[in-house]
Amino acid sequence: MSRPENARIAADREAAIELLMQEYGTKVLHLAYYYLKDRHLAEDVAQEVFIKAYKHWDSFRGDSSAYTWLYKITVNLCRDKARSAWWRRLLPSEEPRATNSPAGYETPAMEEGPEEAALKSDQREALMKYVMKLPEAYREVVVLFYYQDLSTVEIAEITDQNENTIKTRLFRARAMLKEMLVKGGVER
Repeated sequence: MSRPENARIAADREAAIELLMQEYGTKVLHLAYYYLKDRHLAEDVAQEVFIKAYKHWDSFRGDSSAYTWLYKITVNLCRDKARSAWWRRLLPSEEPRATNSPAGYETPAMEEGPEEAALKSDQREALMKYVMKLPEAYREVVVLFYYQDLSTVEIAEITDQNENTIKTRLFRARAMLKEMLVKGGVER
């Protein structure tokens, strides 16, 4: 391949990755945060996702959407990080680090009054604490389905699971959350 051809391909790759970063960067960051419960680690993983996407751009065949491909990379990197012994020593607690949530995550609607916005924010925070207490397999599908707005088909593709397995996990996760909410006295 000629040198100008290599430059054109590299420029196309850079443009594609830049577009993906603009389009999905915040969503990738939020997904990583849901897994890792730490803003700084989530930012590191988000950067790794786009570096990996850049390096492996040629292997993206378009069998799935770029969105699904990035989410699969994110989930795999988060799983790798969570399995490492270093990670388990760093975060022995299962409690999410609420003070390190990604910037701009919770924004109350403009038409709400301050009391209503505060109440909804408290309810969302309480619900998120319960979601984070779910076992990883259930937490993963809840976050991807409810917080990332992915379909069960997309979640199955991202997690390399059967779609029926995803549906079953969602059903069981809802039941676990309902039980936790009732025990915790949280209103529905």
